[in-house]
Amino acid sequence: MLRSRTWLWPLVSLLTACSVPVASDLPEGDANQALVALEKQGIAASKERDPEGEGTFRVLVAQADASAAAAVLAHENLPPRQSPGVLEAVGQSTMVPSRMSEHARLVAGTSGDLERSLRALEGVVSARVHLAVPPRDALALGEHHPETTASVLIRHRGATPPIAPADIQRLVAGAVPGLTPDHVSVVMTPSPSQNRPPDRGLSQFGPLSVAQSSVTPLRLMVGVIVLVNAALIGCMLLLWSRLRRAEAELAEARAGAPAKR
Repeated sequence: MLRSRTWLWPLVSLLTACSVPVASDLPEGDANQALVALEKQGIAASKERDPEGEGTFRVLVAQADASAAAAVLAHENLPPRQSPGVLEAVGQSTMVPSRMSEHARLVAGTSGDLERSLRALEGVVSARVHLAVPPRDALALGEHHPETTASVLIRHRGATPPIAPADIQRLVAGAVPGLTPDHVSVVMTPSPSQNRPPDRGLSQFGPLSVAQSSVTPLRLMVGVIVLVNAALIGCMLLLWSRLRRAEAELAEARAGAPAKR
């Protein structure tokens, strides 16, 4: 049993060596989304901790599936574009901050937080929020201030939007002071469905689900390992048989030899 397990290590090492990363430096949530998207398209994938980033993960697929996996991730907008939130944007202040720069960072951070909230909705592929928030000067009395407006672009799966445009308007308007829902423009476009490649289905190999392109090499490798183990067992049986025969011949020789006085 120990010898059989030892011969499995080359198989595991070879399978690992044939995997390539298609996405790296990901939060665990984004890595899980990438795994789900790839498995829906019949591409076997796994995640592991990214050795080049602390607390991040990377997604691995078979080398033969790398191009198809990259196409799936690009179609699903994964990993999503990371927009800075309010805390990140304000934290990037310059040594000599100005009122305009701080205002711009606050607007950019608010847009990033809204995009993250919209992307968290089931069925949303990508979300972009553009805010036009003119700076207001409390000391400038009697001046006409431009109105605050916003534009939202949503790309979603399926023909039916996962959220009503009116709900998006209320969400955005509630996050921006001075913005009313009727000044929020919402554009929602369905993402074209991606045809599943006919040769990317998963096949069952014992307790494992592997890509069809990997079944034949895996069977050959397992067959070679079985043959090697069978050959080793045969050699051990032959050696054991010869050893027993030699012991029997030695015992007969001792029994037939005349006793010495």
